[in-house]
Amino acid sequence: MRKKYIISLLLIGLMPLLTQCASEQDVKNLNYHVRSINKKLDDMKVNTVDQMQQRQAMSSGQLDQLQVDILQLKSKLEENAHMNRMLQEQNKELQLAVQNLAIQQEEKLTLKMAELDSRLISQKQSLTTMQLARVQDAERRSRAAKKSADEAMRRAQQVSIPKRTQGRSGVIHLQPTSRKVLFSPSSPGKTTVKSAASGTAMTSSRKASPKPVAKTTQVQSIDTYAQAMQSYRDGDYKRAFTLFEKNASKRGSANAITARYMMGECLFKQNEFDQAIIQYQQIISSYPGNPQAAKALFRQGESFEQLSDTETARIIYRKITASYGSSPEAELAKQRLSTL
Repeated sequence: MRKKYIISLLLIGLMPLLTQCASEQDVKNLNYHVRSINKKLDDMKVNTVDQMQQRQAMSSGQLDQLQVDILQLKSKLEENAHMNRMLQEQNKELQLAVQNLAIQQEEKLTLKMAELDSRLISQKQSLTTMQLARVQDAERRSRAAKKSADEAMRRAQQVSIPKRTQGRSGVIHLQPTSRKVLFSPSSPGKTTVKSAASGTAMTSSRKASPKPVAKTTQVQSIDTYAQAMQSYRDGDYKRAFTLFEKNASKRGSANAITARYMMGECLFKQNEFDQAIIQYQQIISSYPGNPQAAKALFRQGESFEQLSDTETARIIYRKITASYGSSPEAELAKQRLSTL
């Protein structure tokens, strides 16, 4: 179709020449040109068709390769989709397993906490019972010490005013005391007092005035305190506690507060920390302005540390720094706070 169209165009272009009666040579030239054009058209047709076929073949190869690539991509996409579904299912299983494990752990933790709470309540009740028992025991020992002190005072008064009885020979016999008193018949108004310790004799009036009981009690308190300190230094804390308690229960004793603090020290040395805390509290409550109160408060903090109650120990150490900031115990409390 295209060739006919080109020939028609050539004939239309050559018509003016034909109308002018072209020569034979012109016709030959014209035919030559027409053949040349036809040959070129044939060549063009062959070349164009070959190129188109080559291009078509190349395009077909590329399409085939594209189809192969597309199939491979589809396969990979399907494989990835399958892997994603498997991962999602595994994730769901893992989530369920984690949730079940969390629930089990929470139940175990709840049971453990309930058990610990029950044990803590039981221990608190036991501790309260022990504290009450020790307080009652301390009160009992205090009453016994007071009774012993009253008995000692009564005996001291009996020593200061001895009972006398006169025998047939005129010698006045006395009840056993720390001194031997002899009355001479020749001097009814005089008495000879012989010391049992030194053996020296001294003369006094028959109606001797009684010695002051307060002074004797004070001397006995000092002796009791010294004995208690010696027992404490020797490591006999139970005996030291009893002696300190006797000294602390006596009215007017100069060492009563220190003796009460040392009672707490004896309990602390015997690892009776809960009872020591109660003993120290008596000093803190009764004598807050005394230097022994700061010591007792610091010892309370150490006792709570020994009982593994560090939170209460911190509170006590902070109280020392706030209420007794100028005392040596305040610096010790700061050091303890830095280590807790």
